[in-house]
Amino acid sequence: AKTADALHALVMAQLDDDQAQDVVSIPLAGKSSIADHMVIASGRSTRQVAAMAQKLAEKVKAEGFGSARVEGLPAADWVLIDAGDV
Repeated sequence: AKTADALHALVMAQLDDDQAQDVVSIPLAGKSSIADHMVIASGRSTRQVAAMAQKLAEKVKAEGFGSARVEGLPAADWVLIDAGDV
């Protein structure tokens, strides 16, 4: 099975590749049953945020972590991606 830590590493790497800004990772393991990690990141524009979100959701699925639920597109002033453990 794919682990939460592997998913977290993929998310962090993809955000770095896409030049996300102000990336913060909050560990939730043992504190919350909803997820093991919460990652918050910013983009320079709604266009960049939308592109980052779409790429990240596609990458999560392509790497075998299942489908990520995405909310907030297409306006993209904020986007929430629920990939299960992250």
